[in-house]
Amino acid sequence: MSQMITKSFVAGFAIFSMLFGSGNIVFPLVLGKTCPDNWPLALFGWLIAAVLIPMIGYYGAMLFDADRKKYLSPIGKHATSLIMFIIMMLVGPFGVLARIVNVAFGGINNLAPEISIWLFSALFTAVTVALAFHPGKIVQLIGIVFTPLKFGGIAVIVLGALYFGGSLSHFTENPLPPTETLITGFNMGYQTMDLLASLIMAGEVYLYLKRAMPEADRDNKKKLLKFTGTACLIGGIILSIAYIGLLLIGVQYSDRLSDTPAESILGKIAELSMGYSASWFVSIVIAVSCMATAIILSSVFTDYIHDDVLKKKFDRKIILVFVGIIMFAVSLLGFGQICSFLGMILEKIYPVLMLFIGGRIVYYYAVINKK
Repeated sequence: MSQMITKSFVAGFAIFSMLFGSGNIVFPLVLGKTCPDNWPLALFGWLIAAVLIPMIGYYGAMLFDADRKKYLSPIGKHATSLIMFIIMMLVGPFGVLARIVNVAFGGINNLAPEISIWLFSALFTAVTVALAFHPGKIVQLIGIVFTPLKFGGIAVIVLGALYFGGSLSHFTENPLPPTETLITGFNMGYQTMDLLASLIMAGEVYLYLKRAMPEADRDNKKKLLKFTGTACLIGGIILSIAYIGLLLIGVQYSDRLSDTPAESILGKIAELSMGYSASWFVSIVIAVSCMATAIILSSVFTDYIHDDVLKKKFDRKIILVFVGIIMFAVSLLGFGQICSFLGMILEKIYPVLMLFIGGRIVYYYAVINKK
């Protein structure tokens, strides 16, 4: 039992690292900068959209053995294939993966503008592809190696910025009304796209925990759900702590960030609070944070193309290399253009997806669990 609790913690850390990538670093800072007056309301809306809903999505997928076809079966075979294709394109190299590269580049570009996006993207993509070559080891790699580096680095940055930054009592001439502030927090939270990510990443966590269980208990769904639920809770708590810290420093430095691009805000705050030398540390933390998410997304997207689209007719490693090439090419469009494209699509599909997932969870406990 104690071993499974440990494994649940590792899985929870992995969930944090899988989700805490590009938008998860940038958007809470932007939210704090945008809503410095009513930031508790903005934070509340954010935590609902960026923590609670994705963790429900994770858990909902695990109720159906993290089998995407089983999970989406009520909408029919063809609609399931179409929905999965759209989701995979959005979180894969045509969307989130490319955005991740831009956020990682944002920190470096502040300090070394002579480094081109071409060179940085090529190097970042190459390392990501290399680390995604062995899918069976990804959850453990992320949970044990990347999470301590990521969470520890973010904690150092946030605590340092809060300590050196002074008071949080910032007031603007025209603050957003409370309702609008809450909605802004919620809308910005769903732009992390973590609900979509939860649908495709849940399988990695579910299989990791299932393999870790004693062989005699692997078919015990109740026990497995207990440990997967614990992993979701742990992941959600760590995410919340990180988001609260980032939003607070966004509030604290809001009056000094007016001309700073979104992807460069964290580096700018580090420079303002702890000096120029701290910016290099921040850049490394951002790169590590982004790479952990990039590894799992590139691996999952590759498996989707390899298994579902090409029916295992091509070698997985060759497909992974092509995924890296697409990720590199799309990243050259820039953070703003990629976010604009993703935002238009998310406005249409996110509300429907939330209702669907809620309905599937109710169905599981009202019908399947009573059989």
